[in-house]
Amino acid sequence: MAKYRAILFDLFGTVALLDPEKLPLFEWNGQTTRSTLGALRRLYAQQVPDVPFSQFFTALTHVARELGEERALRLREVSCVQRFLLTLIRAGLAESSATRCLAEELAVAHAALLGSATEVPLGHASFLAQACVRYNVALVTNFDHGQTARQILHVGGVKEHFRQIVISEEHGWRKPHPLIFTDTLGALGVKPHEALFVGDSPTEDIVGAKGVGMDVAWVNAHNSALPDGIPTPDYTVQAIPELQLFLFD
Repeated sequence: MAKYRAILFDLFGTVALLDPEKLPLFEWNGQTTRSTLGALRRLYAQQVPDVPFSQFFTALTHVARELGEERALRLREVSCVQRFLLTLIRAGLAESSATRCLAEELAVAHAALLGSATEVPLGHASFLAQACVRYNVALVTNFDHGQTARQILHVGGVKEHFRQIVISEEHGWRKPHPLIFTDTLGALGVKPHEALFVGDSPTEDIVGAKGVGMDVAWVNAHNSALPDGIPTPDYTVQAIPELQLFLFD
């Protein structure tokens, strides 16, 4: 096993796990799903009684698709607040301080619901407590609401284990852009070959970390096949506690 000075972790699907069944029910066009929209619909109706929710929903669908395409192309993060602001304007609301305040309310409510449905398993917390004694530990994650990401770590009892917490909404660049990796490595004072990146996304985590010269541990919880064109990870585990077999003497 190579000797590392630092271990960098992704958040969702790696350190913390989202349980969709904890999200509220959302009914639309005769179909019921689990989504934050189940709660956002009530908030929107209270604040904007004159513009039908259907206009908001249509606008959100289009804005989410457009921003998703733009983020994939440019790898620049767009905050959750900005996404809801663009949605409200597209739905017909005036661009104003009141609209901005509503966008912030919607963003906070949306992110809080995601946060409440996400937890750090006890086994993950125990592993991180051991890892931070032996290594410089950092978090590098794509997420458009930094406050919620930090709250998930705090509630999970692991925030103090990370020497650096780098979230795309605050950093500006999204994985797999090299700067979000190299800036974190620079803050830790380690070279790429001295660090291991741990994450579940082939494109964001494996491609991104390998692109700057890091070793990678792929969290493959469902034994999925590695997609074509993705570099081979150095290690593959179903959950991060398995890494103790490789990282702890």
